[in-house]
Amino acid sequence: MGDNKVSGIVKLEDIQNTNSYALLMKGKNKVPLIKIKDNKKPILLITSVKNTNIGIKNPKFPFDFRTKSGARFIAAIMGDGEINKQINVRYNNQNKKLIRLVLKSAQDIFGGVDFKIYERGDKTFQLHFPKIVGLITIRLGLKPGYKSKTNYKIPSFILKSKKEIKAIFLRQFFNDEGSIRLSDRRLQIKQTLSIKISKERCRKNPGKYCHNFLKGIKQLFDSFEISSNIALEGYRNEKVDFGISVYGKENLEKFQKEIGSDIEEKRNNLDKAIKNYKFPSAPRNKRLLWALDKFKKIQNKRGYVTKCSLSEESQRSIKTATSFLVDLKKQGKIREIEKPRNKKGHFLPRKYVWI
Repeated sequence: MGDNKVSGIVKLEDIQNTNSYALLMKGKNKVPLIKIKDNKKPILLITSVKNTNIGIKNPKFPFDFRTKSGARFIAAIMGDGEINKQINVRYNNQNKKLIRLVLKSAQDIFGGVDFKIYERGDKTFQLHFPKIVGLITIRLGLKPGYKSKTNYKIPSFILKSKKEIKAIFLRQFFNDEGSIRLSDRRLQIKQTLSIKISKERCRKNPGKYCHNFLKGIKQLFDSFEISSNIALEGYRNEKVDFGISVYGKENLEKFQKEIGSDIEEKRNNLDKAIKNYKFPSAPRNKRLLWALDKFKKIQNKRGYVTKCSLSEESQRSIKTATSFLVDLKKQGKIREIEKPRNKKGHFLPRKYVWI
């Protein structure tokens, strides 16, 4: 099923044709496990295996994924989780808090869902759900197998949801796949994709060739007015690493305020990155438009602009302000009107005006 055809609700009739069974209550008696059919008898259990009692007990039909719990559960599967080829749903993390949050989300959606938690050799924890959960979840457009190969999309109902739902999705995805690089004060989320496209093409047009996850994440960032950009991060054989990055104090502050993280280390690193900014940041890839806006404000006050006045208004060094002026002049946005000298004949800062 394509992700654009789902509403975020899975009803009983949506899964009755799958390899699923139900334990029903008829009066005071239980009916043995039978193929799911659309009927009015209370359902005590749904499962993917006839000779078992493992599955979802007292299911909450319909299963509504348009909630905060639904958004977190989907993001978790798309992040550190998986639907394997046997359609079993698993979620891996070393943080027990995240394991509990994902489990709580599943219980909110499905009801009394069976689960197991294993501690693996690498000290991470793995949360297992029965196959019936996988059979239900793929109705949302999520696909079994390696995500680097299936390259499926974020379900459209998430992209169209309210901000509070989008925020939980981004929060969980950042919990799993995101990081804060303090060296360049960058928030970054990476995804690997298996594609047969040259490195040069991937570098020139990363937004076109990157994983569909990142395209959806960018769309969600845009809805919060958080500027981001997608770039090639690594290239090896037919596996390509793409990353979406958020720079700038204002963008990081928006992320911190409206999205955040459930992991203390990531919250602390985000706070450090924001505090490391001495001045308000220019929007990445729009720095000259930002500089021109500062330029116009100065000209409206003084009638002309110098490197010194632009440095003061933009809270940047003289060197950076000079770079702004050179680039704006090359683009034909400003022109030089005077090369003033002092009484001794020494040159003073040049004067510019907006064209």
